[in-house]
Order: sequence, then structure tokens, then C-alpha cells
Amino acid sequence: MTSAQFQSVSTSEIIVNRDERQRSDLEDVEVLADSISRLGLIHPLVVTRDLVLVSGERRLTAVKMLGWSHVTIQYQDECDAYLLHAIELEENVKRKELPWQDECKAVQEYHRLRAGEEEKWTLEDTAEALGLTQPEASARITVAKELADPKSMIHAAPRYTTAVNMTRRVAERKAAAELDKVMDLVEPDRPKDAILNTSFLKWAPDYRGPLFNFIHCDFPYGINAHKFGSAFVGGHVHGDYEDTKENYIQLIRCLLGNLDLIMSDSGHMVFWFSMTHYQETYDLLSSEFFVDAYPLIWHKSDNAGNAPRPQHMARRVYETAFFCSRGDHPIVKIASNLFSASTVSDRHMSEKPVTMLTHFFKMLVDGHTSMLDPTAGSGSALRAAKRLGATRIMGLEINEQFARDANKALTEDTME
Repeated sequence: MTSAQFQSVSTSEIIVNRDERQRSDLEDVEVLADSISRLGLIHPLVVTRDLVLVSGERRLTAVKMLGWSHVTIQYQDECDAYLLHAIELEENVKRKELPWQDECKAVQEYHRLRAGEEEKWTLEDTAEALGLTQPEASARITVAKELADPKSMIHAAPRYTTAVNMTRRVAERKAAAELDKVMDLVEPDRPKDAILNTSFLKWAPDYRGPLFNFIHCDFPYGINAHKFGSAFVGGHVHGDYEDTKENYIQLIRCLLGNLDLIMSDSGHMVFWFSMTHYQETYDLLSSEFFVDAYPLIWHKSDNAGNAPRPQHMARRVYETAFFCSRGDHPIVKIASNLFSASTVSDRHMSEKPVTMLTHFFKMLVDGHTSMLDPTAGSGSALRAAKRLGATRIMGLEINEQFARDANKALTEDTME
């Protein structure tokens, strides 16, 4: 590699062919000017022998802003092939029509070349040279690394912002999986893929284990269904939780009051509720989550449902769930917010069909998911998450018989 030959020329002599430049917007020039005023111009401009600017328009604009009369340059024909390739990448990144995949790969390659050439080259230097902020440069390099995996779902991302969110989610879930491995070493006998026979109200305040990034809540709806009678154990739709509004609110407040003990800073929750308590439930959950006002809807395709006043009202043949987000936690893939499936009652009166849950869970569950179901019932939600490859699933069920049956179903479950 030949040694660099730098010259000092008048800033007024450098020609900028504005019509031929690939980037018309020059961002954060004031910030760059402040950096140059404190540290000097670390990287010279590149120009032709006719002093036509090849690379470094932001730097030139910044030094003019500082009132410099002269600036350090390097002639293009004196740059070695290594540096010329880096300059080509730099200019490619600034092309507005460049596909986001190619832009990310170009930023990654540019940083690799410059860091290999200069021992003290940093990500901040790369960002400055390419007209990006450091977080922007870092995000593009992260996306490029994920693009290197031919099996990654990121290849299906329709736009760059979607790709960034997907890489963040992968990173978060990998971190959660690593934490789970550590906990396996610390507590080798802790329950895994199990439904514990316990009350959520007692369990939550004392929990000190690994955090969950997905919670599925199917609390009793607070509509007094426990008075309807049932052939199931205890005659209660939700085991030993009476289906009163007081219990419903108590369970929600227990969830929210202990959320930092059980849930990651970034994650999702699917929360089933009765439209009778729509606004109150929405307001309570919104204190800790972003709650989509448009709920997920399970349409009972067999038209099973109740008619509280059959002579005056239509039969209610759907159930609703709020789709809640905590922190910046992107979804795995998009799905519609309505799904039709027949009712089931094999193990529990309020059992949700696995097919319906799988449809909604595919937005949230993959190989890095750690899931909690505080009132597991039949365990159908845990079976759905297991089928989608969740790393860790845990359920709580207050009724001993329900817990036993749900554990058995979970152990025996296969893809059908």
C-alpha cells in the first residue's frame, strides 16, 4: 500500500458539481463542524486533479462553516486501490435509490476496510465519513450481519425499518435464551415446560426467576360465569377463581404490580377480556403497556356462544383479547387480528382452541420466546407456544385437577 500524499488547497478552489452529487441533503453538519473545531480534520477530502470533489462534501461544508480558508486534500489518482474501493462504497451509501440491503452491506464493508487500514478507526469515524449518526451506522452493520444468514427471516423484510426491528428482536431473544441457560446451571431443578399448581396471586410477589418476554392472560372475565354451573371440577369456569369483577380487577392489579418481577422490559402480552369491561381493562393495562385499541378477535365458527337476553339481543359468538406491547419489541411476523375456529371443551370450560392461539402467537413466538400463562387452564396456550418453538414456557393453574390434566396434555402434545 502506497503512502498517502496530502496537499493543502484553498476551500474556494474546490469544485462541487451539485447536479452530479448523489446526496442532496447534508445532515448534522453543525455537529461535525464542532467536532472538527475541537479535534481537527482527521480525514482529508478526496478530489480530482481539477479539484473536483470526489468524497467529503460534509467535511468541506463544515470547514467552510468554521471559516477555514484552506483544507487538506488527497488526489484521487494517488489513492491506492484499497482506499478507492472504500471511496466507492462511501459514495454508494449516499445514493438515495440504493436498496436498503445493498446500503447495509456497503456500510459494513466500508467499516471493515477502513478499520483494517487504520488501527484507530472507529465506528464513529465510519458514521462521520458516510454522513450517518453512530447509531444509524451501527444499525446498518447489524442488519448486514443478519443478512449474511441465508436462513434469516430478515430477507423477507419489505423495508429497512422492518429489518432493524427484526434484528433488535433477534438480539433481545438471544439474550433471553442465554439468561435461561445460566439459570439452568444455577437452578438445575427448576420447573421447565411445566404447569404449576398454584395461585398467581401468591406466586407473582415471590417470583425471582428469569423474566418472561411474552405473557398470555386468560383471567376470569368478571361476568359471574361461576354461577352458571358446570360439569367441571369445582363448578367454576376458571378453577377456584370465582368469576367476579372483584377477582378480575385483583388479578390485573397483581399482574401490573409485580410486572417488573416477571416480565422483561421489552415484550408482548395477549390479554383476553369481556367487552363488558373494555374501557376499564384498557385503562388499567395502558398504565404499563401500549395497548392496541383494536382487539384480537376469535370468531367461534360453530356459532357457540351465550345470549344473555335471547328475546332482545344477538348471540355473542366471539371473544376478544388486547394485543399489548412493552418497550420496543417488534413482532415476528404480521397476522390478521381475526381468526375463526370452533369451540373446544375437552379439558376446561373456557378452553381456547390451539389453532386459534397459534394464529395469533405466530406474531410473537419463536425460538427465543420465554412465555408465562398465569391462569393456564387447559394449557392450550402453552401447547400453541411449544409448537411454535418457544424456548421456555411456564403456566400456573390454581385447580389441582386442571393442572394435572394440562401437564399431561402438554407432555403428550404433538403437531396435528
